[in-house]
Amino acid sequence: MAFLDNSGDIILDAVLTDLGRKRMAEGNFKITKFAFGDDEIQYTLFNKNHPSGSAYYDLEILQTPVFEAFTATNANINYGLMSYTRDDLLYLPAINTNELITDTSLFVAAGVYYIAANVETANKISATGATGGAKYVVRSGAINGRAIIFESGLDTTELAGTATNQKSYITAMNLYDSTFKVYYDNRFITNLVVPTSRSTFSNSSTDGSDETSLSMEESSASPSTTNTMDNYSVQTVAAIQNQVYYYATTIADTTVSAIAGPRGTACALNFTALSELCNTKDSSPNALYSLYGSTGIIGTTVFGGGSDTNTYDYIDTTVYVVGGTSTNQIQLPIRIIRLNTEA
Repeated sequence: MAFLDNSGDIILDAVLTDLGRKRMAEGNFKITKFAFGDDEIQYTLFNKNHPSGSAYYDLEILQTPVFEAFTATNANINYGLMSYTRDDLLYLPAINTNELITDTSLFVAAGVYYIAANVETANKISATGATGGAKYVVRSGAINGRAIIFESGLDTTELAGTATNQKSYITAMNLYDSTFKVYYDNRFITNLVVPTSRSTFSNSSTDGSDETSLSMEESSASPSTTNTMDNYSVQTVAAIQNQVYYYATTIADTTVSAIAGPRGTACALNFTALSELCNTKDSSPNALYSLYGSTGIIGTTVFGGGSDTNTYDYIDTTVYVVGGTSTNQIQLPIRIIRLNTEA
């Protein structure tokens, strides 16, 4: 990776990806869309107190070196800029994970979500309290238990999270994500566990208490491959209408929702790992852990502390969730972990 000096003339540095060169060699290369990203920009450099005046507020940002273009399709833009057809938007949506549904939410431990490869691993991690308890681990493919919960909406305290504001600022502005696209590495993950149509995400209009009810099932949708990221598949998942509203009751709406303002939808995910990753080590040694992850690591090292002296194999991967309408996105760091019974 390298940077291009952006302190003088504006530079357009464009290269074809591997797929683009393949299409050109086949004689059917055609540019149909493009995307912008701002991965290298640090917006805190905007200085409203610059002594030379307003013309210099964004000078440091404009002079920030930009990434040199490179050809890897899965490493160009991690934080793409979003496009909207409307020009009268006052607020833009966010996707936030939710750890407030205490009996259902899968909690982050040391920056990752733990997906246990099998029951033996899940029970061992829960029993030792290595990550902090059962709320930090879920078994691969489990439809009962915890899930990664996330919400789409306007994360601002300037607007109350009422049903009226939901209609005015989300539905009417075409920011309502009725679906989410989930991108995952198909070398490690084979399917998704998603909410059923019976699931609800709501709070009580009487006292504001949590009335969320999630039921999960393995997805029946067929995954598609994506040309933008090597080894990644994508599935479209139906969202749940977010009916957590502000009611001016004793229990605040933000004790149930991770979005501060008007909410659009919510969803939940678990993942089904590749079957070869889920076998116990002594029954089926698997090269994927050694090739793409770590093997035989003591629990205190894996979990960043605690007293777990068992050893584990694990693979870290990233799942990308993109709003079907808003195109906003969030990255979910996933750790597929297996108890190492041979070490």
